[in-house]
Amino acid sequence: MKDVKLFIILSALLFSCGDRIIYYGRSYPPTLQADIYFRESDVTEPNEIMGKATLEVSYKKNSDKVQDKLMKRAQKKGADAIIFDDISLTTTGAATGGAVAGAGRRRGFLGIFGSKTRYSRGQQVKATLLKYKKNIPSK
Repeated sequence: MKDVKLFIILSALLFSCGDRIIYYGRSYPPTLQADIYFRESDVTEPNEIMGKATLEVSYKKNSDKVQDKLMKRAQKKGADAIIFDDISLTTTGAATGGAVAGAGRRRGFLGIFGSKTRYSRGQQVKATLLKYKKNIPSK
């Protein structure tokens, strides 16, 4: 039973470390191309906001690869355009391990406890996906 719990915990940690895009919004048939914008005011085509996406990756990740990954997701969701809203650096920390040494006593425990916090740096990219009104399928 302990082995199963340990396997589940390790699997969750392993799969949570990958690059993930979190997307909330509508989907349309995939598009072959999406226009890129960095300000909402630059978009001249009448549109609707179809959703919001967030991608968190290592700070070492090449910016071209990050942009390509978001573009591919936008096209898969059927976006005609993507606005890169916010690009920021992040720092996260996680406590790891612990050690115990000591002797049990009738009314207490005497020991030494320790842990280590590991920090990692990353990038967080937020984007808005747009669908041009002329391309919205009629109901």
